[in-house]
Amino acid sequence: MPRFIKPKGILEGTTSKPTQGQDKGKTPISQDLSENIERIRQVCGPDNTDIIVREFKIPVGRGFRAALFFVEGLADRQTLNLSIIQPMQLFSAEYCPECENRDDVDSRGVVDYVVNYLLATSQFKRIDSFDEMVDLVMTGESAILIDGVAEAIVTEVKSWANRGIQEPQSEVTIRGPKEGFSEVVRYNTALLRRRIRTPALRMDPMKIGTLSETDVFVVYIEGLTNKRLVEEAKRRISEIVIDYLPEAGYIEQFIEDNPWSPFPQVLTTERPDRLAAALAEGQIGILVDGTPIALIMPSFITDIYESTEDYYERFLFGSARRVLRIGAVFVSLLLPAIYIALVTFHHEMIPTSLALAFASTRQRVPFPALVEAFLMEISLELIREAGVRLPSPVGQTVGIVGALLLGDAAVQANLVSPIMVIVVALTALASFATPYHSGGMAIRLLRFPLMLAAAVIGLYGVAAGVTAIAIHLTQLTSLGVPYLSPFLSEPVDYKDVVVRAPLWMMRFRPRYLRPLRLRRQVPPPNKGKQSQAGGDSE
Repeated sequence: MPRFIKPKGILEGTTSKPTQGQDKGKTPISQDLSENIERIRQVCGPDNTDIIVREFKIPVGRGFRAALFFVEGLADRQTLNLSIIQPMQLFSAEYCPECENRDDVDSRGVVDYVVNYLLATSQFKRIDSFDEMVDLVMTGESAILIDGVAEAIVTEVKSWANRGIQEPQSEVTIRGPKEGFSEVVRYNTALLRRRIRTPALRMDPMKIGTLSETDVFVVYIEGLTNKRLVEEAKRRISEIVIDYLPEAGYIEQFIEDNPWSPFPQVLTTERPDRLAAALAEGQIGILVDGTPIALIMPSFITDIYESTEDYYERFLFGSARRVLRIGAVFVSLLLPAIYIALVTFHHEMIPTSLALAFASTRQRVPFPALVEAFLMEISLELIREAGVRLPSPVGQTVGIVGALLLGDAAVQANLVSPIMVIVVALTALASFATPYHSGGMAIRLLRFPLMLAAAVIGLYGVAAGVTAIAIHLTQLTSLGVPYLSPFLSEPVDYKDVVVRAPLWMMRFRPRYLRPLRLRRQVPPPNKGKQSQAGGDSE
C-alpha cells in the first residue's frame, strides 16, 4: 500500500523546497554503438517486440553507423520515416557547405550535420545520459545514436491512440462548452492554453511514481495566484512516495488535509472551462497524464452545490437554481432522519390528520421506522450502483424499473410503508440534484449516522448530529485554507456564496484566496486613478 504523508497547512510554518523526483544516477552513453544497443537490449528486455532499434548508415564522409531507438505505438511512424530516417539515408552530404573534404568528417561533425541539415523535427535535444535517454524514449520520444559519439539526439515524435476530446460525462450542462478533458495531458494543457492565453499561465512539471513516472503538472497563473499556495501544493506532491500512479484520485488522497473527513477537500472536474475559471480566481490546478480528471485546490463547502452553468445563465436563473440545489442538499441529508424522529418520538409535532394517516399506513409494518429507512436506502444504493456498472441503456432501465418494482413489492409485502417510499424517493431526487459527485457522496454517507441518531433520541439526535457536522466543517481545511472560507470572509464576497450577483457587480476576486491581483474587472479610464488593483474596496 502507498504510504500516506500527512501534509502541513500553509499557516503552520515555512514550507520546504519541492523536489521533482529522486536522482537516479547518471550512466554515460558509450561511444561504441554496439555497446549501446546491447545495453538497450539488457535494460528493456531482448524479447520485447515493441522496443525497436533500427540500425542504418548515414552517408556522410566515410559513412557512420547509427541506430534509431523508439517504442512502437508511442512514437509516430510517419514522423520517424519522413523526418528522421529518410533525410539521413537519402539526402547527400553535398548539401553541407562545411564538408568540402567529406573524408575528414569526424563523429562530432556528423552530429552537427545531422542536427543542422538533416533532422526535420521541431523539437530535439542532445543528451549524454543513458538513463535519461531510456526514460525519454519510454514516454514516446525517439533517440538517435551514432557510432563514435557519446551522446544521443532525442526528438519529439509522441503519438499514441487516445479517446480524443469528448463531452464530459459527470458534469453535463445544457448551456456552456461541451469539451472535456482527455487522457492525454498535452491535449488538456492545450485546452487550457486556448482559454487562458496569457504567458503568465504556468504549468510546472513533476514526475510521480518510481515505476510509472507519470507526468504531473501544477497549473497556476503567475502574478495572480498566492505563491504560498503554489509552494504548499508542490511540497505535498513532491512528498508522495508510490511506485504506480494510474489516476488523479491517488494524488487527491495523498495531499488532502484530513483523510478521515467525508467531505472532499480537493475539487475534481472534467471541464476545462471550470478549471480555467478556478485559475482566474486564484486557485491551483493539477493535471495528471492518463486521466481526464483535473484537480482544483483549495476546495470549499460551496463546491458541493455550485455549477459552472450558474454563470452562463442570467443571474436570476442561476441564483434560483443554486438555491434549489442548496435546499436539495438539506433534504437529502435530513429528510429521512427527521421522518424517523417524528414517527418514533415526536408524534405531537405532526398534525392530527397527518399523524392518523401515518399510523394507518404503518399499522401492518412489523419493523420500526429505522429498519424501514435502512432497507429502502440500502436498496436504492444497490440500484444506483448497479445502474452505473451496467451499459447505459440497460442501466437506465434497471434504475427506473428496479426502483418501481422494488418499492411496490415492498409495500405490498408490508415490509415498508408507502410514506417511507415517498420519503426515500424525495431523498433520492434531492441527491441527484447535487452537481458535484464527491460532495453528493459525502451527503449520502452522513445520512445514515443521522438516521441512527434520530432513532435513538429523536430530534435531539438530529440536532446533535448537525452540530457535530458543523463543528467538523469549522475545523476542516483545504491546502491550509479554511473549508468554510466563503462564509467567513468579508461581506463583499457574499455575492457568490448562496446566490450569485450580476457579473458586473462581481468586480473582485475572493479575498479568502489572498490573490496577488484582487480586481478582476478593470475600471474605466476615468476611474483608474481612484483605486489600485491590490487595494480596491467597494
